[in-house]
Amino acid sequence: MSDQKTFSFYRLLPNGKYEFFVDASLLRSFTHCERYFYLKHVKNLRPKGYGTTMPFPMAIGSWWSEVMEMFYNFLRDKREIATQDITDFTVKAWYDCKLEACALAEPDKFKDFGDIAGAALMLNEYYNSQYLIDKNNWKVVAVEEGFGLKREVFLGESRNAVVYWVGKPDLVVVENDRLTPVDHKTVSRIDGLTITRYKPSTQMPGYVHSCEVIAQQLGYKVRVDRCVINICSRSRPSDNPRSGKKRPRFIRAYPNYSREEIEEWRRGVVTKCSRIATCLSTGEWNWMETSCDNFYNRPCDFKKLDSTTPSARDIILMADFIEEKPWVPYSIETKGDE
Repeated sequence: MSDQKTFSFYRLLPNGKYEFFVDASLLRSFTHCERYFYLKHVKNLRPKGYGTTMPFPMAIGSWWSEVMEMFYNFLRDKREIATQDITDFTVKAWYDCKLEACALAEPDKFKDFGDIAGAALMLNEYYNSQYLIDKNNWKVVAVEEGFGLKREVFLGESRNAVVYWVGKPDLVVVENDRLTPVDHKTVSRIDGLTITRYKPSTQMPGYVHSCEVIAQQLGYKVRVDRCVINICSRSRPSDNPRSGKKRPRFIRAYPNYSREEIEEWRRGVVTKCSRIATCLSTGEWNWMETSCDNFYNRPCDFKKLDSTTPSARDIILMADFIEEKPWVPYSIETKGDE
């Protein structure tokens, strides 16, 4: 396999330090397993035939984010949503995310979710129970707008790393005169612990801090100290639960972050990037044994490679893996410097 030639999330500076442009997804991948991170993001390897279907949680998460983007584009543009629009949102996102193939691969999980008809009913429920409230309370500032390419946020540097944060919050709104990033999430089911799972977090403090920094760079004196997590259950709540209390299909979490917590998060990101820089310099990437058989409830894509002897791995690489384009942390738009 050839060495990486195209810049993605890092580059080596003339002073010998590595410059990083990272987000929460990239850092979670590194935490998951250094070896996995190296093969996926540094070498850009994928198994041949990779990507036929996404695991169920990822597939529904992608669908949920896409339909929410459609909902809040209408709100931003001050357009009314009709029943037919909701049906159109459902179907378009379903096929955009290739959920038909995913449903064939994991039919029981999709049946529990409600399939495409149940998805349309679910969105109608969301419209009536939550969207109409947002319509009166939210002013949409941005929908799926990434920051990077002259808008990346500098976090700090260490002896071997210079770190910038990039990202793409699902939504940024003004609510009660507060600038607030919003992230759409799905969970297996909603219970009493659901709203507590987003703090501590790598992703949410990044959105909070970056929204404040970018707003201030644009001349707005604002304090951003919280985000909204817009949560949907991937399974339909039972109409006759044993407890006698029906679980909700939707819920929201509102994690707040103090200056002290943001500073702790910032230091943690810089420290993790410093470790990545060390791995790049030494070529030593530790593998996490507990992750080999449990990546979204599937074996790791690279288990086959690391299960064989080191001398045979080049043969496995040539036979079973391909090198794809590097992960790019933001899309380069041709719209000037806006």
